[in-house]
Amino acid sequence: MAGRMLGHDGYACFACSRGDAVVGCAFVDERGPIVGVGPVVVDPAAQDDGVGRLLMEAAVARSRSRGAAGTRLVQTAYHYRSLALYAKLGFVVREPLSVVQGTVPAVALAGVEVRRAGPDDVEACDALCERVHGHARSGELRAAVADGTARVVRGKGRLTGYATGFGYGWHAVAEANDGLIALLGSAEAFMGLGVLVPSRNATLLRWCLEHGLRIVQQSTLMTIGLYNEPAGAWLPSIAY
Repeated sequence: MAGRMLGHDGYACFACSRGDAVVGCAFVDERGPIVGVGPVVVDPAAQDDGVGRLLMEAAVARSRSRGAAGTRLVQTAYHYRSLALYAKLGFVVREPLSVVQGTVPAVALAGVEVRRAGPDDVEACDALCERVHGHARSGELRAAVADGTARVVRGKGRLTGYATGFGYGWHAVAEANDGLIALLGSAEAFMGLGVLVPSRNATLLRWCLEHGLRIVQQSTLMTIGLYNEPAGAWLPSIAY
């Protein structure tokens, strides 16, 4: 994953070294108007010595210098020191997230179709994301379409949701929960640690739990700059 990001023009990478040894690194996804920070990694032998702060300060400074509308990250909730650091740097807590994992539930919704997304779907997906979040995520979406991981859901004769994939590295947007449920039910598996579900979406979280998925971790969405309360249903990626 690190090699892919290092070789992609849409990412920036920062490294912190002591002598000849790299003791920390941070990646920034710059493929859209909102940038996502992560992963941020510090060698255990170098933790609690300011390495994480140096990396985060560099990431935030770069985002500001580029005129990014906002900077976001997903913090692992049990790690109180990182929460304190991000808060000191100006990040604001926006959403508690529950990471869920398990066997993909079987889903059958009348009048709903899920299929693989193609290049012709990007414009409608971007428009939906704009309505829900106030900005589009075209760079991620186009990459997912090219990779073959993106899917769209249609109902009532129109596109009502999309997912760039299913798991830590992908996001989804829909007009309502039924669109997300249809998309989740179309997955072959939930990759990595699982799918990030906004915990305040009690209906969707309850559906996940009632259909055999389990909560494996708690996380926190934090932001600097532009943030609109979502006007629809959504699943964040590990970046935001």
